[in-house]
Amino acid sequence: GQMTAYPEDQARLLDEASAIVKEQAHYLKRAIQDANTRDALKHASNMICELRTSLLSPKNYYELYMQVFQEMQHLHGYFGDKALHGRKMVDLYESVQHAGNILPRLYLLATVGSAYIKTGDAPAKDILKDVSELCKGVQHPLRGLFLRYYLSQMMKNKLPDIGSGYEGEGGTMDDAFEFVFSNFEESNRLWVRMQ
Repeated sequence: GQMTAYPEDQARLLDEASAIVKEQAHYLKRAIQDANTRDALKHASNMICELRTSLLSPKNYYELYMQVFQEMQHLHGYFGDKALHGRKMVDLYESVQHAGNILPRLYLLATVGSAYIKTGDAPAKDILKDVSELCKGVQHPLRGLFLRYYLSQMMKNKLPDIGSGYEGEGGTMDDAFEFVFSNFEESNRLWVRMQ
């Protein structure tokens, strides 16, 4: 893949990517206000595409990631509010899997998956296993690590731990452990390759 850009280009590259994220976030929020799920997914996807870069240093990538993360919380809120989008969660979960590029597809899947678990319409363990497995599709160390970080941020309060409200049909503490541990394991594999 491409190597990280020279230090003197870093600030410019980050500015350019940030500007695109801000612009797409603006359209994303407008689409959410209009309850236009299709456009919301399109603009979220465009925004996440900026995280496909290999040119930013890890620190600048993190800064860009945090911008995207904050904007994605609007989409997460929208997905979680059935009164707004009027779609079945299972349909939303299916539809994001058609995103053209793997990185947006998996960020969107983690976002919908989190909202899906919250509604209680699907057992937590199934969604966790599914999304975690699919995230193996991103093997670029930096992009993969941040995707895994996003996954753990989106799912941290959705695990079927005792007293979480997601256990029972949603799974057991074993399923929660399995998810956390496999996320560590996969992150570690990617981390080793960063060195």
